[in-house]
Amino acid sequence: MATNNKTHNVHHPLNPMAIAVACAILGAPIAASAQAAHDGPAVQQVEVTGIRASKQKSLEKKRNNDTMSEVVTAEDVGKMPDKNVADALQKLPGVNTLAGSGGQGGYDENDRVSMRGTSPSLSLTTINGHSVATADWDASDQLAGGAGSSGSGAARSVSFLLLPSEIVSQVVVHKSAEADQLEGGVAGAVDIITRRPLDSKKPFTAEASVQGVYSDLAGKTNPQLAAFLNWTNANRTAGVMLQVFDQKRNVRRDSQQITWGRIGAATSAGKANNGALAGTPFVSEVIESLFQQERKRTGGSLGVEFKVTDDFTINADIFRSKLAASYSNNRFVVRPTNSISGGIIPTNVTVANGAVTSAQFDNTGAATGTQLESQVNPSAASRTGYENVDFKWRVNDALRVTGRGGSTKAEGDTYLYWNYAFLPNTATGYVYNGPNDPVTVLLPNGVSAANLTSNPGNSGADQSYSLQHSEDREHYGQLDAEYSFESGFVNSIKVGVRASDHKRSGTRPLKAGLPENATQNGQVPAASLPVIGWGGAMFPSDFGSNLGATGATGPYISPDAVVAWSQANLNANEAFNKPVSGVFTVKEKVKAAYVMARFGGERWRGNAGVRLVRTETSVTTNTGLPCGVPSATNGITYGSPAQATACAGFVPPGGTLTTGSRFGNFYTLTTDSSYTKALPSLNLVYDATKDLVLRTAAARVMSRPDYSALGASISSFAYNPAVNPVSTASGGNAKLGPVLANNYNLGIEWYFQPRSLLSAQLFFIDFDALVGSGTSTQQLLNTAVPASLGGPQVVSTVVSSPTMTTGRSKGIEFGYEQPVWGGFGIQANYTYVDAKEASGLPMLGASRNSYTAGGFYENDKFSARLVYSWRGAARTGLYGLSQNYAASSGTVAASLNYTLTESITLTFEGLNLNNPTLRYYNAADANIPFAATTALHSSGRQYYVGARFKY
Repeated sequence: MATNNKTHNVHHPLNPMAIAVACAILGAPIAASAQAAHDGPAVQQVEVTGIRASKQKSLEKKRNNDTMSEVVTAEDVGKMPDKNVADALQKLPGVNTLAGSGGQGGYDENDRVSMRGTSPSLSLTTINGHSVATADWDASDQLAGGAGSSGSGAARSVSFLLLPSEIVSQVVVHKSAEADQLEGGVAGAVDIITRRPLDSKKPFTAEASVQGVYSDLAGKTNPQLAAFLNWTNANRTAGVMLQVFDQKRNVRRDSQQITWGRIGAATSAGKANNGALAGTPFVSEVIESLFQQERKRTGGSLGVEFKVTDDFTINADIFRSKLAASYSNNRFVVRPTNSISGGIIPTNVTVANGAVTSAQFDNTGAATGTQLESQVNPSAASRTGYENVDFKWRVNDALRVTGRGGSTKAEGDTYLYWNYAFLPNTATGYVYNGPNDPVTVLLPNGVSAANLTSNPGNSGADQSYSLQHSEDREHYGQLDAEYSFESGFVNSIKVGVRASDHKRSGTRPLKAGLPENATQNGQVPAASLPVIGWGGAMFPSDFGSNLGATGATGPYISPDAVVAWSQANLNANEAFNKPVSGVFTVKEKVKAAYVMARFGGERWRGNAGVRLVRTETSVTTNTGLPCGVPSATNGITYGSPAQATACAGFVPPGGTLTTGSRFGNFYTLTTDSSYTKALPSLNLVYDATKDLVLRTAAARVMSRPDYSALGASISSFAYNPAVNPVSTASGGNAKLGPVLANNYNLGIEWYFQPRSLLSAQLFFIDFDALVGSGTSTQQLLNTAVPASLGGPQVVSTVVSSPTMTTGRSKGIEFGYEQPVWGGFGIQANYTYVDAKEASGLPMLGASRNSYTAGGFYENDKFSARLVYSWRGAARTGLYGLSQNYAASSGTVAASLNYTLTESITLTFEGLNLNNPTLRYYNAADANIPFAATTALHSSGRQYYVGARFKY
């Protein structure tokens, strides 16, 4: 009864689900042989290899798990072009992948994993059951409230770009929760199981893979190398494992981004022809982007394992992975909106279905309708790693104790150079080709270097370079004990405790621009980027061919010239160039304890338990202040005591004032909060026949908000006494609580012949606490209150920020795989998801329909696989003020393997063989009353040719 008393003392009472779980734990005994049932029906022992071996191992693991799960083995990963773990997971029912995060738009390799119509941040990823830190190379994903669109910023989801498939022994996707599992996966959890030294059956094993990868759009071939060594002593009491990888690849992505607006009635274009075009939608901006990147993923793992006695084993392993991802992104920007605001009246205009579908703009004077931009990031990189020690101790026949401890750390770095040059007096135009196609860009008179003018900086990156750094780290420790019973209803009781100390931060040590002037109250005048920086370079002649683009392609500024200019004009005064926004720190101290019972009968088994989790959160953010602004007349200079004096009255209790930055003075404040949650879970499995398995599961699950939702700086203050509320702002919400849901599952699995399965799973995830968009009222210093009204001053402010809402995700999953004839086999799955927030909008990342279909062939010498994966449209967030969606898309992958000798296998793999285009669009709204494409991206195909060696 002591355990029950502790449970009832929690301040957050258990819901009815918890009561049901408790009843299951304390239920009446049933006479049966429980252990035999827990082990499951005997599986026919057939010696198979290759694809067949992987299928058998995966299905055995899936069948014997107590949870709803999917399993992928090393053979599954190794015989497809699965260059990271996410590539393999996209073939599983209920699992979707994204080829980018936030505002990246997507590339040619899967990056994020989402499950059952929810955000990737609601799916937990672990390695061997412990946490793995994550980081990003893209600047918009490193900070709180990144620069990209569609919800970019520091997320909780794991980047699989750092996890190559070579590290995998098996991947288990848990779709239902158990009390002994790490919390954090509301929709499910992905556990990557790596190889262990003593798993090997041979005293010495050596494997190597050598490949060349050709990316057809980039037109380059690069090496891919991986090696694995494993040694055990003669009596198999000690083993050492070493694994290394060095994988280089060139990426080229052709993109077009499109923005729509309306022609203003007060403009010359709006007044012309008796106002015929006033208020008419038109293409206000077209950006053609040539993205070129070299990705080099290097790293490895080292593991040692000792069987100290027959009852005690200890394992230690270290993992490191780095992705060097330097890139340049050249952008040719055509802005009809600038032409119209500059007084240009368009010619050759056609209007169809209420929108301007083609027009020409003869730009002169102040009408600068064309712009060249160059973004260069020679130091873009991300890296992750961990050090882990774990042990298994069989104290006696009944008691087993396990434990682990370690740390994991990830970092992301950016040194982004960003500059632009105008092309005035350059005629432009466009032709709209429909909602699914790119816009044709027109340059009726071409372009001339004589028209080029330039200034340093860009409104998006604020001057020429920005140094950013993100860090994610955790220290953890865990201890578990399980006591088994010889007979009765309860097989065993398992208990455990875990503690972790987690920190995620985004910093901007330097966001540099023009140097401080001699009087220390402003900046020196801008110097121009040399015109020679262009040099007449033009986009490749085949640019946009995969998108279906036609028409003119633009020039671009040399990336090397941008870097050289920026370094020559480097202003390295960190205090003067210390930015306010994006910088954050989130600290989380977590303590958890659980109790779980395993039970079963002659034909059924299961587990029930409760996990109790205490989270203490500390969020540190910056808020800008308008006080103490230097000028030539007020005598205030950057970093002077006068700045501190002018701002002292606006710093709230606990805040720390920072002065001297050209971005303005600001205060730093830390907000603390905590919560305790009880998470009951129940899993039941019934073997209806020797081939038919029925499952049901229910659990209370939780995750924690994205770091951007917690740590985004509050900004965009406005004050209008004529409206209610008078004070508004936007930003993060440091007081957000956890995401909470009830996860229900019902499944059936028919193992109708060896290595065959037909399955169906119903699921329902009921969110009673989900992070969504909304408002919260806070007492804040509103920097927009005019001095005539006593401002700036602390007032009640309605902040547009992440808030807790509700939602639900429900659906059904079907899976099918079977050897059909000779060496041929087929595999397919389909998932239907209906996932909505309380507002009625689809959940971020939710595709209503998705499926995978493929086949394989294998004999003693040759194997081949072909797979097509498709997902429907999915909401990605806001683009401008409209809801943005990723359009439906599919990919084709294939692999061929020929066994030349017992030790050598020749390989061919193809990725994105259908040359897919990723399309994003805004849903129709009051401003633009039709679905409008916002972006198109294509990265081409990738071919891998090589050999695998075994000893």
